[in-house]
Amino acid sequence: MVEQINFVFDGKLASAHRMEFYESARFQYSASRLLVKLDNFRRTGTFPAKISSKNNHDIQVRAFQQGSFGIEILVPVLLAAGPAVFETSISAMFSYVIDKVFKSADDDAIREALQTQNRLIEAFDNAIQGRDDTITRTLDMLREEMARERVLTEETKELYERLLAEQERRLLLQAERDVLRRMTEDQRADLVTMSAPLLKEMNVPLRRSASHISVSSVVDGRRRRLLHADKRMTDEVDTAIVDRNITAIDINVVQFNKENGWGKFRNDEWDGLSSFSVPAEILDDIRRDLVAAMRVNRVSVDCYFVRSAAMVPLRIIVIDVNAAEDQNL
Repeated sequence: MVEQINFVFDGKLASAHRMEFYESARFQYSASRLLVKLDNFRRTGTFPAKISSKNNHDIQVRAFQQGSFGIEILVPVLLAAGPAVFETSISAMFSYVIDKVFKSADDDAIREALQTQNRLIEAFDNAIQGRDDTITRTLDMLREEMARERVLTEETKELYERLLAEQERRLLLQAERDVLRRMTEDQRADLVTMSAPLLKEMNVPLRRSASHISVSSVVDGRRRRLLHADKRMTDEVDTAIVDRNITAIDINVVQFNKENGWGKFRNDEWDGLSSFSVPAEILDDIRRDLVAAMRVNRVSVDCYFVRSAAMVPLRIIVIDVNAAEDQNL
């Protein structure tokens, strides 16, 4: 039994079933390293610095077929491969690191994609913008447009694919939260630090070979979308380092999307609005606390700082919400 991970590039050369050899090779090298490391992590709780025949567990690639430009990876399922530390699919592990390093669509990104269609941007501004379930409401609006056979621009179609992938990815992570919660904080930090630069390599084929990349999986005959990204999204991936120690800080929660766990906050020591995220496996536990935090001016959170390679704070990962105070920061 195998699990499939599908990478599909489209647009530019990929629409004619071609890619630049160097760009394709760069992507495949990084993707293969990432999948092998994730496979080792779910088996042992660690991943190798170097990949050899001893830690490469028969992950295979299927012959290319006509399409935009698709690469189909076959990964042995754990039941067939023996016991594991984290008994979950490679799709869940891959989704976990995608969710940590790719920024979820916020109101600004959705609004920008809808700008080309006046009717949709007006509906978004009037009934959707600023709510905590913008992804579901935007998807419902776009499905209704398609059901009525109304023409969608390319930007709107791409937005639909992006939001659908985000929604399906989060549902998969929530379904696997009991397994994912067993990771130690050091393991979580190691995964993000290892995965970010490899995931960023997805931007290489988006220079000249393709406009977008879509990642999906097939497990037990069920297909799930995991990611739909363009070059801007991949360029925004931070080659980040996650702190090993928890920091308690006071923040003013300005925005919070209860569906995807991403939000924005203010703090005197951070310039302007900064981003935070909540791991999918604990989102159910602290969702209500963060929604309540938006009604006061300050709340204390336990978090991990995500820093650049130069150790500059980029954003935070919130893992707990403490006492709220109704006063200004």
